[in-house]
Amino acid sequence: MKNKETLLLLAAFASQVSAFAQSVDPVEAFIKEQTSKLEERIPGKFNINARSRYEIFDLDNGNSSNDRSGKSSRIRYGYTTPNLAGFTAMVEGETLTRLGGAHDDIHFLDDAGDGTDLNQAWVKYADADYGHVKVGRQIYALDDHRFIGHVGWRQNIQTFDAATAEFSAIDKLSVKGFYLDAQNSVAGDNNELDATGANVSYAFDKALKLTGFVYDIEGDETSNQNASNLTYGFRATGAFNIEDAQFSYSASIAEQEDAGPSSLSYDASYYACDLAAKFSNSIVIGAGLEVMESNFRTPLATVHKFNGFADALLPLKGFTNGLEDYYVYAGYKIPLGNGINVKAIYHWFDSESSGTPGQDGGEEIDFVASYKVNKYITLVTKYGDYDTDGGVGNAGAFDKKMFTFEINCIY
Repeated sequence: MKNKETLLLLAAFASQVSAFAQSVDPVEAFIKEQTSKLEERIPGKFNINARSRYEIFDLDNGNSSNDRSGKSSRIRYGYTTPNLAGFTAMVEGETLTRLGGAHDDIHFLDDAGDGTDLNQAWVKYADADYGHVKVGRQIYALDDHRFIGHVGWRQNIQTFDAATAEFSAIDKLSVKGFYLDAQNSVAGDNNELDATGANVSYAFDKALKLTGFVYDIEGDETSNQNASNLTYGFRATGAFNIEDAQFSYSASIAEQEDAGPSSLSYDASYYACDLAAKFSNSIVIGAGLEVMESNFRTPLATVHKFNGFADALLPLKGFTNGLEDYYVYAGYKIPLGNGINVKAIYHWFDSESSGTPGQDGGEEIDFVASYKVNKYITLVTKYGDYDTDGGVGNAGAFDKKMFTFEINCIY
């Protein structure tokens, strides 16, 4: 059944691509003309990032109020000043609109739904030889987003009230540091933080980049105190060729313990690795694993990127029995128009510790396809089907399916 659903989704997406591609040329010309006129009058850079999405989530827990389907739109609109002696500033608003359905996309500014908010407002000083410093509300992410991310797939992107900096005066060396005062989450919450961190990487060559990091995250004592943790670890990434195949890999290891106002007491480890091979610039196959010990949590991460599209297993607050995620994937660029990129992922989940006797974490199949119509417009569809077998302690206790189709317009 799952294979049949995947093939039907792929066929429907290809049909939409063919029809949509024929109607966007006038739109592209209009956007280019109008923005050019505006920037002639006002120096600087205007940006527009719009997304319209149809979404279905089905949680099989016997309570239909937890299911949702509907349409939503999100538009971010901003302005960045010209460079003045190394200084630039940026302000950006975001408007989210419910277009129908009983519950729609839950990731609005608040539980009520529609709203407008200040998304970014920052000042930056940059020196071409030494690096940069940025202060204010900003989008911020590190490495693969596992610990610090912007959750860009959500309609309401995650931002931070922060001071961030990067030192890059030494060739191949990058030293990044941050102070986070607040997290503006995808659900519209403003969570107070007292978080500091450093991320240092050195690129020896294409085959090896090493990164060391330490993140001290302390949440507010009254609302998100148990998000507090101290995490430190290492990450290696690289790419190499064997004959006609292009290989890429990543491997991470980290240790975490409770910190600050947390009411918990724990020590937990994290391990992850991934290996992929690309052939003829159109076929990709790969496999990987991710292991979190009990209570390991990632409250500031782009969690949707990991452990399945259905979001049945989210380590924001940690798993009581830990998590093991083993996965394989395959991708292909279909030679239709500009090329449709498709990818299928299969996950096997389990508890990291012994957990409940006879309990298995379940399995999930994911599918994603994207088509870049032109430099401004991209179509994306996603499908995730999580099949539980008891879950992993405090998560994944019910079957869950998701489907989204979206149109992204960026200038």
